[in-house]
Amino acid sequence: MAVDARAKALKAAGESVIGFGAGEPDFATPDHIVEAAVAACRDVANHRYTPAGGLAVFKEALADKTERDSAWRPDVSEILVTNGGKHAVYSAFATVVDPDDEVLLPAPYWTTYPESITLAGGVPVVLPTDTASGFRVTVEQLEAARTERTKALMFVSPSNPTGAVYPADEIAAIGRWAVEHGIWVIADEIYEHLVYDGHEHHSIRALVPEIADTCLVVNGVAKTY
Repeated sequence: MAVDARAKALKAAGESVIGFGAGEPDFATPDHIVEAAVAACRDVANHRYTPAGGLAVFKEALADKTERDSAWRPDVSEILVTNGGKHAVYSAFATVVDPDDEVLLPAPYWTTYPESITLAGGVPVVLPTDTASGFRVTVEQLEAARTERTKALMFVSPSNPTGAVYPADEIAAIGRWAVEHGIWVIADEIYEHLVYDGHEHHSIRALVPEIADTCLVVNGVAKTY
C-alpha cells in the first residue's frame, strides 16, 4: 500500500505513472451496480439491523453466483457475509487456526495473509515459488513442509501479486493431498475473473468435492466489479 500511496502522490503532482501497487481495476464500477447500491440505501427496509451473518436474500444470491461462476453451490447456511475481503481472510484463520498451528503460505503472497495468520495465533510457513514453476507451489513442496503442526494451506488462484493461475490438474492434486492429510484449505478466489491469455479459473471446491468439510472459500466484489 505504501507503493500505491507513492504512485498516487506522483500522479497528483503531474507525473505519468503506471501503478502496480494495488489490485485495483482501472475501470469504473458499472452503472447498474452503483444504481442498485443507491436504491438499496434509499429502501427503508434496509434501515434496520440485519442478521450478523448477512441477509438471507443476499446469501441466496451469493449461492446462485457461486453456482454460476464456480461450478458448485454452497448451502445458504455455509455462507458468511463479512466487512470486506480482509475481514473474510482473518475470520477464516480465526475459525480454523489454534495457537501455534502452522499455515503453509506460498510466496509471493498478499501482505494481509501472514498478519492474519499471526493474529489468529498461527505460524506462517512460507514456501517460495519462482519463474521456473510459474509461481505455483507443488504437492512435493507442500509435503516437504508438512509437519504434525500443519493445520491449513493458504491457496490463491489467480494469485496476487504474480497473476499465476493453477491448471485444473494441479488444483485437484493439491486438494486431494490436503484431504489425505486432514489439512484445511483457505482458498482466496477473489481474482476469479481477472484471467488472461487463455487461462481459466477453477475452484478447488468444484474439482475436489470431498474437500467440502475442510475448505473455506473467500471471495468478494471489489476486484471483478
